[in-house]
Amino acid sequence: MSERTEGLSQVAVIAGGIALVGMLWLLRDLVVLLGVSLVLAYALDPPVSLLERVPIGRGRHLPRNAASAMVVLLLVLFAGWMLALVVPRLFAETAHFLEGVPTLASNLLDTVQREAASRGLSGTVDPLVEDLRANSSERLREMGGAMTGLVGKLFGGIGSALAFILVPVLALYLLAERDDVRASLMRFIPESGHDTLLRGEEALDRALRSYVRGQATVCLVMGIVVGLALAVMGFPYALLLAVIVGIAEVLPIIGALVVSVAIALAGLTISVTQAILGLVAYLVINWAVGAFVTPRLMGHHLKMHAFIITVSVLAGATLLGGAGAMLALPAAAAAQALVEEFGPRRKPRSESRKGA
Repeated sequence: MSERTEGLSQVAVIAGGIALVGMLWLLRDLVVLLGVSLVLAYALDPPVSLLERVPIGRGRHLPRNAASAMVVLLLVLFAGWMLALVVPRLFAETAHFLEGVPTLASNLLDTVQREAASRGLSGTVDPLVEDLRANSSERLREMGGAMTGLVGKLFGGIGSALAFILVPVLALYLLAERDDVRASLMRFIPESGHDTLLRGEEALDRALRSYVRGQATVCLVMGIVVGLALAVMGFPYALLLAVIVGIAEVLPIIGALVVSVAIALAGLTISVTQAILGLVAYLVINWAVGAFVTPRLMGHHLKMHAFIITVSVLAGATLLGGAGAMLALPAAAAAQALVEEFGPRRKPRSESRKGA
């Protein structure tokens, strides 16, 4: 092959790669949907494999499609039960809290004025307090708009809520009929590329299984530690909050926001002090686990340094919001596995020195 032909081939490969990246970016909502479905399928694979071993008589065992359907159905029922239990209570507590916000704000401003008067700062503080008191309703509306914008940004890249109804359906296909799905995909690939595709699938399988094990451990640690802390502090619904904390840990940004609101509202059923203490306890535990435990646990399972893990999550959140933060680690693990599988093998330094 001439140098000119080789150069044209390289240009074609680069152009094809750029075009592929551009197409994936245009279809990013679909890519996120497929990514979440794939991760969910890997997370549900262990219980499905366990159910497959259940004997049903005459030396037969439960078919995989039946086991998959049972696990996905249980997951959907559990999610529905959680929503039916948590969401109405969350809205009720939120409404109760909002009813008391004006009184709480007025008492807080009175306290500020008294403290300022005792320190001889009334001339400076009183005009600010009166301005806040006169425009309190407008300020609350601004805060509500800011929170709404923040939530919208965090959910950016996920797509419509209706689309996520397809997640358990796609996960069921991947769980129950993975061989048929693989065979169908193979029909789009030339036969010469089948071996390469299978090698890539095996590498992705190892990476995603490692991610699921690491993430499950992190969720368990967060749920247990926060649940125990809230129970010791006398919080109502400590067990339910612990379950919410464990589940929300899958969403690095959105999850923390949801849990913070839930803990604050649960604490407000007792007192403002209890709400603040519970929120501070959660934030401290979340920071400690996120800074010291999560990177090391995920690094152990994914064989990635804590720095790479942190940067991957931040990059995913920047590009795709909450969905990107959730899929950042499995995507990084998949990329690392593919590079290790297909990239050129480097010789150890000792061998390189001997060769020199």
